[in-house]
Amino acid sequence: MILITGANGQTGRAIIKALLSKGERIRAFVHTTEQIQEIKSLGQMEVVAGDMLDQKAVNEAFIGVSTVYHICPAVNPHEVEIGQMIIKAARLAKVGHFVYHSVLHSVLQDMPHHQKKLMVEELLVDSGIPYTIIQPAVFMQNILMSWKLLSEKGIFQQKFFTTQETRICMIDLEDLAEAASIILTSPGHIGATYELCGPANLSLSDMIAAMEQHFGHKIKVETPQDAMFAAQLKNLGVGDYQVNTLLKMFQHYNEHGFIGNPNVLTWILGRKPNNFSSFILRALKNKI
Repeated sequence: MILITGANGQTGRAIIKALLSKGERIRAFVHTTEQIQEIKSLGQMEVVAGDMLDQKAVNEAFIGVSTVYHICPAVNPHEVEIGQMIIKAARLAKVGHFVYHSVLHSVLQDMPHHQKKLMVEELLVDSGIPYTIIQPAVFMQNILMSWKLLSEKGIFQQKFFTTQETRICMIDLEDLAEAASIILTSPGHIGATYELCGPANLSLSDMIAAMEQHFGHKIKVETPQDAMFAAQLKNLGVGDYQVNTLLKMFQHYNEHGFIGNPNVLTWILGRKPNNFSSFILRALKNKI
């Protein structure tokens, strides 16, 4: 049985769909009982609810599990403590394969969530558990957060780019999910750390060109100032740690870019990864 932690987020749900398409037995670990029926709408699976900071709940989630894909909730201030508990439970359950969802270039230590993910990587490598570490690039799906404004008013509101020189590697979440399902169900991936990146290091003009091609009209770009961006997040209930971490992330991206190489993902998938243009076209078809 494969356990997916953080199962109700966009990444967990995408990986579950990919695994269900292969007929795999899955146990989804979600945070609250209210999420159980929601996640079960994806298909036949076991679902357990609990707090990742509750060692008893975590240990129970691992009973009878042979493989785990661990996703910590995004920019979580307790990622290291959660990682310690998940690894402890995996060792107790004698898990045969632990796949950790990290981040591309976790070595970059001026971003707090990279710091924490690198620390969990170290804990996992030193644990003695057979492991694979996944380091994905930025998801193309992240732009869907401003899709309503983009589709209705032709405004692309974003914080990734402030200069024409900035380039960022993006990966289609569906490619990540397919790669994860292969890694979880095929031999030969133990002890590997994989950088999973899409086919291009995109500039803002690259993204706008793809949008305008498929929307059929001009796209205007808006980049909220930090104070406005922080206020918007806080109005949504996002905590100070998460807000400050995201601001530091965007500051780093804008200063240095965030580039990657698609070769590893191409090898795992056995095909070229989806490009940004095809993602926009698919998003349009799904949203209309």
